Amino acid sequence: MHNQIDIETLFEGIYKKLISPDFGKNLGGELPLFIQPVPPEQQIDVESQIKRLSTRLKKKDIDSVSINLYDLCMDILREADVLEAILEGEADIEREDIISTLDSVLDIKSAIIPRIKEFVVETKPRYAFISGVGSVYPFIRSHGILNSIDELTDECNLILFFPGDYNNLHLKLFGIISDENYYRGHNLNDIQ
Repeated sequence: MHNQIDIETLFEGIYKKLISPDFGKNLGGELPLFIQPVPPEQQIDVESQIKRLSTRLKKKDIDSVSINLYDLCMDILREADVLEAILEGEADIEREDIISTLDSVLDIKSAIIPRIKEFVVETKPRYAFISGVGSVYPFIRSHGILNSIDELTDECNLILFFPGDYNNLHLKLFGIISDENYYRGHNLNDIQ
């Protein structure tokens, strides 16, 4: 179980890092991809803090875009006309068929990443905040997003708010579910 942290203090620290003109520089050729671990119990607070962070950055003329993976997935399912069908027929549809449909419609490389890229290209932000990781598990896995998102780092600094632990090698969703090793993202807690 995680210790509760003062989420406002955490986000104040993030804000101070992001307004620094040197943030994202001097990475030695590494990707400007950052992972901010947060206690899973405080995910709801994270969403409101991201909105507040974006507003504060805007006042400093720093553009950002916030992408909640759950909301993004719901939009994609609605546009593909499968959300209502799944919800209405859930009791009668085989579990495997629902999973197969979700896996197909919410494919990371053909559906999720192109949509994230759309937001980034459209808004040209300095920062893209990605949240909602815990809400889309197990259909969307964080390492799948991280492994496919490299091309977007040419456009902006990406910050993934991760409900769990990240020690610069292992992602541990909710502090208990180990994901594949991922070592290319910088732990935002380690950035001064």
